[in-house]
Amino acid sequence: PYEPGSTLKPFVAAALLERQRVRLTDSVVTHNGVYTINGRTIRDVHEARALSFAEVIRYSSNIGMVKFVERLNPREEYEALRDAGFGMTTGMPYPSEAAGRLYPVREWSRQSAASLAMGYEISVTPLQLALAYAAFANGGELLEPRLLQEVRAADGTVVWRAQRRVVRRLMSSETAHTMRGLLREVVSEGTATSADLATFEVAGKSGTARRTTNDGRGYAAGAYTASFVGLFPADQPQYVILVKLDNPSGAYYGGRTAAPVTKVVLE
Repeated sequence: PYEPGSTLKPFVAAALLERQRVRLTDSVVTHNGVYTINGRTIRDVHEARALSFAEVIRYSSNIGMVKFVERLNPREEYEALRDAGFGMTTGMPYPSEAAGRLYPVREWSRQSAASLAMGYEISVTPLQLALAYAAFANGGELLEPRLLQEVRAADGTVVWRAQRRVVRRLMSSETAHTMRGLLREVVSEGTATSADLATFEVAGKSGTARRTTNDGRGYAAGAYTASFVGLFPADQPQYVILVKLDNPSGAYYGGRTAAPVTKVVLE
């Protein structure tokens, strides 16, 4: 498990849309990239005076997400992440699957709601995150994972075939469609243009999260997890691709490191 950073933001965004707490054109003041709340300073790479909800996703604004998440109460934010499958095993028939970590609301601090909106104070596995993004791809349904599609006898006869099993409906098909549009803009003109293809449209979200020290008591200087989760093709996705890089050297942003890897895999 690892802290996913900005790749978690779409699930907070989907919860806001699903509960009709936000419109794509709603805007918040983003203070030119520096904002202090509860004694904590939050910074944006993309400096702007104000951003719309769509632009907050497109440019991965921490400040914007922290402000928009205030439209959810703590219980609603927690349930949105829990229902996406975080904090519990997926049921994959494979030994020693980690559940990740999602603290109940009673254990939150004053900083927790903001931290979770930015993808901190939570740990996920790549499998959990890929499955959750698949809900955007297939119309809002969270699916049970499987390792095998089918088993065939020596003569080619199918003796067993996996059945599609829906765990729960995570969001409406309308919300999933809207989110795919927002994630397409992330790749076409936002933080992950390095994943863009000339002949097909890709949707996705990049993430750059600081890594904790070995003793777990803080964050290590200059240590990052760079990641990107892509949907391909964007209009009718057939694949979810997750790329996670631990401690990349040089450029460490997910949009500059993990997103290009996704492009190469797709090509």
